[in-house]
Amino acid sequence: MKILILGAGQVGSTLAKYLSSDNENNITVIDKDDSNLLALQRHLDIKTISGHASYPNILEDAGIKNTDMLIAVTNSDESNMLACQMAHTLYQVDKKVARVRTAEYLHRKELFSDDAIPIDFVITPEGLVTNYIKRVVEEPGAEQVFEFENGLVQLVETRAYAGTPIVGHPIKDLHEHLPKTRMRIVSLYRNGRAIPAYGDTVIRDGDRVYFVTKKESVSKVIKEFRRLDKVYRNIIIAGGGRIGLDLAKFLEKNHRVRIIELNKKRVVEIADQLEDALVLCGNASDEELLLEEGIENTDLFLALTDSDEINVIVSILAKRLGAHKTVALVKRNVYEDLAEQSEDVDMVVSPDQITASGILAHIRKGDTMMVHSLRQGKSEAIEIIVHGDREHSDVVGRTVEEINLPTGVVVGSVVRNNEVIMGSRTLVIEEGDHVLLVLTDVDRIHTVEALFAENE
Repeated sequence: MKILILGAGQVGSTLAKYLSSDNENNITVIDKDDSNLLALQRHLDIKTISGHASYPNILEDAGIKNTDMLIAVTNSDESNMLACQMAHTLYQVDKKVARVRTAEYLHRKELFSDDAIPIDFVITPEGLVTNYIKRVVEEPGAEQVFEFENGLVQLVETRAYAGTPIVGHPIKDLHEHLPKTRMRIVSLYRNGRAIPAYGDTVIRDGDRVYFVTKKESVSKVIKEFRRLDKVYRNIIIAGGGRIGLDLAKFLEKNHRVRIIELNKKRVVEIADQLEDALVLCGNASDEELLLEEGIENTDLFLALTDSDEINVIVSILAKRLGAHKTVALVKRNVYEDLAEQSEDVDMVVSPDQITASGILAHIRKGDTMMVHSLRQGKSEAIEIIVHGDREHSDVVGRTVEEINLPTGVVVGSVVRNNEVIMGSRTLVIEEGDHVLLVLTDVDRIHTVEALFAENE
């Protein structure tokens, strides 16, 4: 697929990295900042064009006439929307994706259609990140929570700790512990490496476990791997940006929420939009301020400023001062790796990976409903709708074992007529099934796409 990315900022660069790892993709990136482009050229085998991403002559130099997909993620909503308009009107580009962050545009859904501004998929990274953190808050003990089928099925990452029921025991014992709970472990990571999750695989202390279950069963399953965190009540948010404000609005109804914001003007702005949350003007790295606000009694500390460095530092400080759980918003890989290596940062949220996941669903072939990028893009969870009858499909009417999936690809679950069925070797795939697949090696994606494609 020929993909043109407009904007080589953090999101654009991350997308270029993810998409260029697929040999079937031909990537070109446009940006007016040469330093951004040089950084990409040093690490990726892609084409770059220097110039304004919404100028027709620049778009033509980048080969827009032969482009299959345009992804506009510059810092300007207006430039992104204009580029999609030109891609549609002048060059008939098939798929157009744009980042739009201004609420005044987003509130008018009628703007985004072929009869108005022709954008096939509108990205709002702040909204995606906010919803992601909401799910984590709702499931104490989960490292990550990914939703499929509008929340009916959840893929959850958690860490296994010594002294819990399943650690030191084989996976098959889970079904004895939880006889009435439908769940399946779909992948397991030990010391950063994927290992097969067979029934006789023994869970060890420190393993990162990905399991699939229904939303109402998540807490029950997590108890097998770790002491379940108590429901969060006292929450401190460092950073009063759009994500911090939206989360405070959502959380203040049922939680005691305090926001720490350094900018005095912003403090006034967000205080006017909140009902119960307390807004404090100060520096989140001020130890005295944190102690005054009872950091030792804080259940959840969310570091959501615009600075990776500050988010990592204040999370470490908050943890050492007694905060029960810390979460840091981190964009750059170098800080993400640093934060994950620190025992004082309990969870790292990557907005670029979350944004990339939203876009991947529009790139994958077949009827793909949802895609979530895992392990910094090395793995993937994908929901595919099965089409075709026995004669026109390689999977319909066959058991999972008969399908002969590639190594490292697991059927986590199937949703059939709104019923969740856990994956197993004997499960027969039927037309119309929504199949959740987890790939520990994203290079297998094209084999999976071909397998589930409807035959002519």
